[in-house]
Amino acid sequence: MPHIHFGAGKIVDIASLADGYGIHHALVVSGNQTATRHDRWQEMVAEFEKRSLSISYAIVSSEPRPSDIDALVAAHRHRGIEMVIAIGGGSVLDAGKATAAMLCETEPVARFLEGVGDLSVSGRTLPFIGVPTTAGTGSEATSNAVIGERGVNGYKKSLRHDAYIPTAAVIDPELTIPCPPAITAACGMDCFTQLVEGYLSSQATPFTDAIALSGIQAVARSLLIAADDGQNLSARADMAYGALCSGIVLLNSGLGLVHGLAPLIGSRCAISHGVVCGALMAPVNEATIKRLETTQTSPTTLHKYGVLGRIFSDRDNQSETYYQKTFIDTLYRYHEYLGLVHPSGWELSEDDISWLCRNAGHKNHPITLSSADIAEIFGSRR
Repeated sequence: MPHIHFGAGKIVDIASLADGYGIHHALVVSGNQTATRHDRWQEMVAEFEKRSLSISYAIVSSEPRPSDIDALVAAHRHRGIEMVIAIGGGSVLDAGKATAAMLCETEPVARFLEGVGDLSVSGRTLPFIGVPTTAGTGSEATSNAVIGERGVNGYKKSLRHDAYIPTAAVIDPELTIPCPPAITAACGMDCFTQLVEGYLSSQATPFTDAIALSGIQAVARSLLIAADDGQNLSARADMAYGALCSGIVLLNSGLGLVHGLAPLIGSRCAISHGVVCGALMAPVNEATIKRLETTQTSPTTLHKYGVLGRIFSDRDNQSETYYQKTFIDTLYRYHEYLGLVHPSGWELSEDDISWLCRNAGHKNHPITLSSADIAEIFGSRR
């Protein structure tokens, strides 16, 4: 795990963290200059100047492609960069994490991507500090960076090594306050999905269960509040905490079918990852419960669905089936309340859906769904 620094105003402490690693020149990667307009940005810069630490800057404005990472590396390879600090959403953190690693390699990043490249990473990387300005991916606590291309032959693949876990994670809930409602909702559902999938994972442990449930309780308290009232710092802190928990959980227990489908969809459609996750959560988990009941396998997972339902229920002493239904109903309610696009509205062709059925990743999912189950997910609507 990274060294975790959590609290309002913590962005100002980044310079002292960097100084503690004995560096003289840092690359700060941010997104569309949103972070630079934050009130505390200048305080952070002043702290760097006070300590005679130099900063170079780079902007990442979209989900990073291999060419974006290669360009960042080429622009900064000979500038004496000793640390990378990424301040932004998940794409910015992924870009910063990949740049920190690729500054220590000599080949293009695509050659190291899982399922695409032909080389293994060395594991060398510059020290990296992740500073999220959204509450979603948990990239500030994970060992991978997602890099992709769009189109018919598009992909979203990971650059991964245990050494890529950030040196430090600075989670400042104040930085998420400017996040618009739609992005807050999408990121929140990504975080929620990661927590639930990690909890239900076939690789889950009592350790990951405890962290996942704690994060899910934070989401239950605050996701809808944060989406409605972005100025509510308590709700923002809950969601930042949930996102951090989700990163720790996915790193240690993996994810399920929603994340086995979302990157495939994202590589073909211009739909945000969080929206895809939020829209798939209800139908995928509903189909999973039906399949578990039909095959009469994994009673532990069915019990876990009941535990999830209890978190969102105000009634005690009900049956497991009642709480399982409560959880699925909650997912549909969140989907509608947050205004997420239904899968049937993604304009996927029959060929697209057939391709998704063939390539869906069930790794760590509690049970394998059939192609018919998956196809129904993209057409069914309550």
